[in-house]
Amino acid sequence: MSTVWVHAAAGCAAIANWLYKAPSCHDSRLPGEEPAVAHDCGSSWTILILRMSQVSLRQGSSIPRALDMVGKAVGGDCGARMSEVGRSLTRGVPWADAWHAAMAVQHEGAPADSSSGKRTSRTQRDLGLLQSALESSWTHGDMPGVRLESAIEQLDRDERAAIERNAAKLSVKLLMPTGLCFLPAFVLVGVIPAIASFMM
Repeated sequence: MSTVWVHAAAGCAAIANWLYKAPSCHDSRLPGEEPAVAHDCGSSWTILILRMSQVSLRQGSSIPRALDMVGKAVGGDCGARMSEVGRSLTRGVPWADAWHAAMAVQHEGAPADSSSGKRTSRTQRDLGLLQSALESSWTHGDMPGVRLESAIEQLDRDERAAIERNAAKLSVKLLMPTGLCFLPAFVLVGVIPAIASFMM
């Protein structure tokens, strides 16, 4: 009977060693570098930009003025590009040209190295979302609030879905070691004594 305990302990130690040394595909808890802009929080930040634009337009600002003021309030690369679009529209630049020029410009707030590619793509996504939400208002005179509200709701749904997916992945990662601990305990405490009692 003592050899069973030795083999069980050796097996548990081998499994623990293998789990400890197994390479992880990615570890999102330990980012390689800190973000350059401390307030850049992904979808939450995008929703805040859209809400600020919505409030500014609801209070009577023109689209160029709202883009300029919200861009100055936001700061960073995205804010500088928004302000650039607002100033271009005020000068009479066509809608598509103003957005295209602002998305192509490299501002001093954004480094040109490859590590800023994720930030730049997020800025491009935010600006593209804002452009598509305000385009019908600029070209046809539609109310901007409806398109902005639907964009905000879509981003909120996407963010909630991502949170739920990550929570499901985390629960699987947490339950796997717990199951590996309880299964041997169940066998040792429940099954082996039952078999031993039948053998006596």
